[in-house]
Amino acid sequence: MHKPCVIALLAGACALPAVAADDLPKRDPGVWEMKTALAEMGGMGMTMQTCVDDSVDELFVQPDEDSQCTDQSYRREGNRVIFQATCRVEGSTARFSGVFSGDFRRSYRGEIRTTYTPPLEGMASTTMTMDARWLGACKPGQRPGDVIMMGMPGMGDINIEEMMKNLPQAPRR
Repeated sequence: MHKPCVIALLAGACALPAVAADDLPKRDPGVWEMKTALAEMGGMGMTMQTCVDDSVDELFVQPDEDSQCTDQSYRREGNRVIFQATCRVEGSTARFSGVFSGDFRRSYRGEIRTTYTPPLEGMASTTMTMDARWLGACKPGQRPGDVIMMGMPGMGDINIEEMMKNLPQAPRR
């Protein structure tokens, strides 16, 4: 699995189907901490912090230009958001189902179950949990969408935007 998709999967971004932004609960703007864990990896996961505003929340509901998702359904039941989607991911059919609950303004918790046919990198299914909470206003100099991955084993904290800026550029033709 490509590292960006692993990161996005852990963050729940790959699994969320496109829905109308007006239908989604709104998170308060500011720094959000998201902790994810994959049951199949012994609960291994990651923690990341991101600066959020309305434009960033809308990014999560826009279809990825590479996504090949069908059979997307979404509904709200009180303080719960329930979704299902079927997507093509790296030659496999991934069936996602998830439930998120909370007040969404300041915190939420979710679980995403995914099955892969054929298995994706040896995994037939995954169960990811996510806990997210609002920490406060974005720090000076942070822009909406800035992401910092906290304390990945052996890697320390990673500022995604700085890492992307420093990647070698492909030669122009």
